[in-house]
Amino acid sequence: MHPALTIAKRAALSASRILLRHFDNLERLSVTAKQRNDFVSEADVQAEQEIIQTLRKTYPNHGILAEESGEQHGHDDYQWVIDPLDGTTNFLHGIPHFAISIGFRHKNRLEAGLVYDPIRQEMFTASRGAGAQMNDRRMRVSNIPQMENALLGTGFPFRHPQHQPAYLNFFGSLFGKCVEVRRAGAAS
Repeated sequence: MHPALTIAKRAALSASRILLRHFDNLERLSVTAKQRNDFVSEADVQAEQEIIQTLRKTYPNHGILAEESGEQHGHDDYQWVIDPLDGTTNFLHGIPHFAISIGFRHKNRLEAGLVYDPIRQEMFTASRGAGAQMNDRRMRVSNIPQMENALLGTGFPFRHPQHQPAYLNFFGSLFGKCVEVRRAGAAS
């Protein structure tokens, strides 16, 4: 496992406690609309601060690119990319499908990353050249070669509504050619 993943795991687990505490008290959560269909809550902000604080303890000179606070330049070629709450809309509506995403780059090349689902306690990790794991068990790509036997998973970008007709047309053309299409509401 890439050494950066050890710290990223610690950061994700710590932030997950914040998210779960807020998820249990959604009616008290402060929410702001960044733009149409794009929200930020105090849960996002607090989880992001926790992740950054945890990463900075070990890697004080690394840069940070975080969804809520933006970019913080570091003093070297390393950068962390953080989405503290992927699936904010699901979260705000009480749908238990959301995750924490943390990526690690060196000279703009992604080297390692993780996605943590705090509800299911599933930790997905991957490192360049080392494959992907879920809770430390190796994952493999599906070996289904025919589209008619495949279950497709997707998301629809909400920030560019002008492209929605094209997305719907494309996926509409797939419905009769595969087992089914799933859209979970969180990219991770």
